[in-house]
Amino acid sequence: MSKKKKQTMTIVILCVLLVAAGIGYYGAGVHQKKKAAKEAAQEDKEITLYSLKADDLVSVHVVSDKADMTYTKENGVWKDAKDNQYPIDQEKINDILDDVAEVKASKLVVTDPEDISQYQLDKPSYQIELKDRAGTTKTLTIGMESVAAEGYYAYCGNKNKIYAIPSNITDSLSYTKQEMMELPEQPDINASYVTAFKVMPSKGETFEAVYNKNRAQYKDYEGWDITPVYGKTMPGSASVLQNQFSGLASLSCTDGVTYKATSSDKKKYGLDKPSYVVDVSYYTVEGDSTDQNTTTDESKQKKTDHVYQFSVGKKDKSGDNYYVSIQGEKGIYRMSAETIDGIVAVTPMNMLCNTPHKTNVDTLQEITLTQNGKTHKIVMTKKEVKNAISEDNSKVYDYYVKLDGKSVDQETFRTTYQTVFGNLVYRRPISDKQKVTGNKSVGTITIKTDDRTLKLEFLPYDGVNFYRIKVDGQCHFLVDKNVADKVFEKLLASK
Repeated sequence: MSKKKKQTMTIVILCVLLVAAGIGYYGAGVHQKKKAAKEAAQEDKEITLYSLKADDLVSVHVVSDKADMTYTKENGVWKDAKDNQYPIDQEKINDILDDVAEVKASKLVVTDPEDISQYQLDKPSYQIELKDRAGTTKTLTIGMESVAAEGYYAYCGNKNKIYAIPSNITDSLSYTKQEMMELPEQPDINASYVTAFKVMPSKGETFEAVYNKNRAQYKDYEGWDITPVYGKTMPGSASVLQNQFSGLASLSCTDGVTYKATSSDKKKYGLDKPSYVVDVSYYTVEGDSTDQNTTTDESKQKKTDHVYQFSVGKKDKSGDNYYVSIQGEKGIYRMSAETIDGIVAVTPMNMLCNTPHKTNVDTLQEITLTQNGKTHKIVMTKKEVKNAISEDNSKVYDYYVKLDGKSVDQETFRTTYQTVFGNLVYRRPISDKQKVTGNKSVGTITIKTDDRTLKLEFLPYDGVNFYRIKVDGQCHFLVDKNVADKVFEKLLASK
């Protein structure tokens, strides 16, 4: 063979080898790509570690740094295996079952790990043991949380395979024993349906407000009577009281301390001598409608009366809650300090109707004013307008006003009347420490209406800013001196 032919043959052989190598390389690349794609698909696919039916479970054992609880199911009710009387919150145990009855992993992290401690599985954060009615048992061990694993490290029975499970699985597993306690039902208190409210502090005077719509002398104040420290029942402010009662809707226990309190427990949590005892009387309405566009037939409504009483003890370590006991319950619980502080922060002065005179001008008959030894009388009469009916189907009247026998413009008088008495309000209780400048009456106003007679008397106080005001013989409050003087001035100027 010639030298030239040998060179040609060598080149051909080399080309063949290069082509074969290329084909081999291409084939290997395709294989690697397929393998990677397969592994990626496997990673994206959830891995079922176990699957049990929640309804078939009869035992659940949860161990964490917060609790070691075993729950058993008896006659459809979950109970504490160690204390059959312990009231377990059924909704919370169902939360646990929803999370752990079936567990799926996002991926397999490692097979045959050399050291499970690096995943904190030697000292697990949570360990759950489940048993169903067929006797099947599953154990899930949960270690540390990992951002890289996008969840918690865990294994099911076999330590040889460690998986990543979703982080939210631990939400329900973090309940303490106290948090698992079933709490007393939250009272359904509508501020508009409160009929009595009483706060009894361990230090200080009791505050009590009672709704009594049948007392005619208080009908202008919507029936609220307050029994303060002043020795007399006085009308309360409906709007202020309703705002105060709105906090009652937030009354609920945050968690339990003990379901069966002993005398030592009560002493420990300050409930042997409570700081406050709060008593609320209210009613609920069956068939009541909250829809303003819906008219409810009151004759078909069923009202049920309720009494809710709770005692307030010490604050917990955080200061965010009070320990409380509830009438009719044997346990001790915690309630929001913010809610309770708002409810017990009542004083007669803040809750009273702060207007000494609050009468509808349409009910007025006469006013007698005495000042500086002179007496004046304002008389208002009304005459029914025949064949006239108002929008609410009530009678229509013409009103006539006379001051010392002389007619005055009734519209001007009505405006003056409402303005001067609207501005006359209690400013504060009389102080025993203030030296009174005198006891001679500055002036009196006697107001006669369709249903009552009210006498207001003004007495000196500091000689500058305030008068004492005596209402029907009771003297407890101060009013602005200038405002009181304006009452006389403006009413007498009506002529």
